[in-house]
Amino acid sequence: MKITIKNNYLIFPVNTLSANKILTFKLADKTVYRLDIKIDYFNPNFYAYIDVSRFIGQTIEISVNPQIKLDFRVADEIDIENLYKEPLRPQIHFTAKNGWINDPNGLIYLDGTYHMFYQYNPAESNWGNMHWGHATSKDLVHWAEGKTALFPDERGMMFSGSAVLDEKNLLDKNKGNKKAVLLYYTTTNPFSQCLSYSTDDFKRIEKYSDNPIIENIEGENRDPKVIFCDELDCYLMVLYLKDEIFCILSSDDLVNWNELQRLRLQGDNECPDIFPLTDSKGNRKWIFIGAHGRYLVGKFEHGKFKPEQQAISHQYGNSAYAAQNFSNLPNGRIVRVAWDRWGLPSCGFSGQMGIPVEMSLNSFENTFYIEAKPVKEIEWLYNETNYFENIKITPENDFCTRLEDTPYLFKLSGLSNDCGVTEVRIFGRTIRFDFKKNEMSVGNNFAPIFVTSVKCDITIVVDRCSFEIFADNGKIFMSCLDNNTLCDRNIPYFVVKSENETVIDYIEMHSLSSIWQ
Repeated sequence: MKITIKNNYLIFPVNTLSANKILTFKLADKTVYRLDIKIDYFNPNFYAYIDVSRFIGQTIEISVNPQIKLDFRVADEIDIENLYKEPLRPQIHFTAKNGWINDPNGLIYLDGTYHMFYQYNPAESNWGNMHWGHATSKDLVHWAEGKTALFPDERGMMFSGSAVLDEKNLLDKNKGNKKAVLLYYTTTNPFSQCLSYSTDDFKRIEKYSDNPIIENIEGENRDPKVIFCDELDCYLMVLYLKDEIFCILSSDDLVNWNELQRLRLQGDNECPDIFPLTDSKGNRKWIFIGAHGRYLVGKFEHGKFKPEQQAISHQYGNSAYAAQNFSNLPNGRIVRVAWDRWGLPSCGFSGQMGIPVEMSLNSFENTFYIEAKPVKEIEWLYNETNYFENIKITPENDFCTRLEDTPYLFKLSGLSNDCGVTEVRIFGRTIRFDFKKNEMSVGNNFAPIFVTSVKCDITIVVDRCSFEIFADNGKIFMSCLDNNTLCDRNIPYFVVKSENETVIDYIEMHSLSSIWQ
């Protein structure tokens, strides 16, 4: 079938349980795009919006294998009925309008706008066909989904990567005062590292002419994160290799890379991130962290990264994964976003991005700890605030207050060993704090309550499907998204129960506005 492309999207009916088909797009007899897609005209449970805007005005030949009837409708927008109002749609977390998302990619701040790319499958709400989706924000909380940024090509799928501004015009791509933004990513045929760039805030993205810039090192090496290192006066790339092994490469020109060293990060793999933090005493350290939230603290010395303590776990729970920090933020600010893995029934979209968190560094008994807190910008979502002080709780008398049908941010201050076993119930779902065991749990997810304190504050962010819990000033971060965190809005209460008589210093409750309003 030949068609002249006049609209942004071709829309195909899909059933995620049907047999796979291969959809091929040819331009002048050259294959320019291929998708694995489960087209089903008889029993569709999903509609795939395939972005073909880059072909507008051109005549494309479309075929499917195995050969079946080929029919579709066209649109210029993703015109899903009741969009952002679906029953399971998160209200304060970014989700794609349609399809599957995973790892955040290419996070960068440019001229007042936060750009977030992400792994994206437009063909169904399951993993596959990895593209880079693209969303933008002015405040880190309200996001607008843009057009697809990177598409699978002859080198394979577009796996995870990062972005960096070419401050020194090393690639000679800058246009006037407009500096080029470089996108580093993994392609899969074979696994190698490639480069694209943009000089117009991603309206147009061009592939570097000499890809791949790093040939396959071994196995499925992937997920390049690039950052400038002042101590070494060069750019660094951290790359996952295999098992628990990562490597660090260096470059003076952002194209030619040399391996500096290999690192083992025990208990972690994939999607490395690296960034500097300075504590309140002026100690500057580098943080090397993996997809599961295990991290090393160290410094660059004699041309290599030198860990100064054993790996520590920061991240717990079943959802947060593959977090990445924004490049080019002013004043050395470090803000990270994680992918919250989806464990709920398919509903046209799958996966959400976690609440952006701001990172800091602190030390206790000669050990450095990273700390994460929801970005201050979340206050833009505050709707109604309730504040309760000196709350006395006994085994016979719970604290209970009614909730509105909105997301919430809760802060509880003054929890300690005196509380014994304390339960916080939100929309019928339970977070259990066992201070005797120093353990908090949500369903089958467990984490410590504190690592340095005997009396700590807890921050809890609750959306329709997820709990994000920050404990011990953010040294512990637990993120859960599954059947145990799907809020039951038939039970609109916030309840605190304790086995011991105890007094909580204060409880702060903020109802949050939807980011989609």
